[in-house]
Order: sequence, then C-alpha cells, then structure tokens
Amino acid sequence: MSYTASKTWVSDEAKEYDLFIKICDNVPYVAPNSPFVPQTWAEWIDHRLHMKEEAHSEAVRQLEIKEAEKTRTKGAIHPPLEGKEIEDYLSCVLSRESIWISSTKDRPGRPQAPWPTYDELKHEGYHRNKSGYSRFPPLPRVRGNETVNWKQRAPLAQFPFDQVGRPTLAGEELPPETDDIMVSLIGKELLKELDS
Repeated sequence: MSYTASKTWVSDEAKEYDLFIKICDNVPYVAPNSPFVPQTWAEWIDHRLHMKEEAHSEAVRQLEIKEAEKTRTKGAIHPPLEGKEIEDYLSCVLSRESIWISSTKDRPGRPQAPWPTYDELKHEGYHRNKSGYSRFPPLPRVRGNETVNWKQRAPLAQFPFDQVGRPTLAGEELPPETDDIMVSLIGKELLKELDS
C-alpha cells in the first residue's frame, strides 16, 4: 500500500485476498460461532463465485421479465367517443368553452395560444403566491415573433371556465360562480356535500 499521492497498481486477486483478510478479521465480532462464514481462501472463492452466479441469474431473469412485458400484447385502445370528432369547440365533459379541447384546429375568431416558454413557466417561481397570482400555469398569450419577450405579448381573453390565477386585492372576495342550469343538472344535494 502506498501512502503517497501516486497510485499503485494492485491485481484483482490481491484485492480479493485483502477483502478476505478484512472479513476474517471481522468474523469474531460479527458472527463468531457461525458455520456459514467461509474459513479458508478456497471456501471464500467458492462463496464469491456462487454469489456472482446468483447475481448474474437474477439479472438475466429481470431482463427476461422486461422482454416479456414488451412483447405481451395489449388490448386495443379505443378512441374516446368512438372516434367521433365534435367540432363545436366545447369541452367534452361539461360542454363549456375552454382551451382544453381535443381539436387541434384553430377556433374561428380566436388564435391558438402557443405553449409557454420555460422562462415564462418558471417566472417568479415560488413567489407567485406573494404577487397575488396563485400557482397556476401561465396565461395563454397571442402568438408573436420569436424575438419578442413573452411579457410583451398580450394575454388572450380567458373563457369563464378557464379563469384561474387572477390576482386578488387584499380583502377582495370574488363572488361565487353560480349557473342555475348546471346546479339543476348536478343537483343541489351533491353541491351541499361538496361545500361541507
């Protein structure tokens, strides 16, 4: 063993023998009366070989499991609504105007907002709550030149269903949104349960 900064090459056999000696030195403290601890160099080599074979067979078994999962046939996935395309630009769940629609076509009279940039997503980070904005995705904005900063692009008017993250002034409470038609469809009993 070298105590300088230079490295000394040690063969694999010498490293293994050093490990065996270290284990033998610790056996009286860890398992003094155990008949399972290798006592000789030959038993130690046999034990290490057996452990390597077990690790190899376990790795082969895990690989076979992964390959079997890849080749396993999955059931056919049917498209929602049996593939019917609805072009009314309303959400599929509550039939309300929303940006969360499956259609990728531009809505007439409303440009498609591009996905926010990384800078816009991380803007103000954990301080969004202090600025009056909650932790919601950024507002949809009109398309612009790539050289124009996202702050300079005007936000698109949000649909009532999508309005989140509006800043509230201290002490200001937003009136609850009530829609009598939706209340009648959902049921007052369910709304009372949700409120409690």
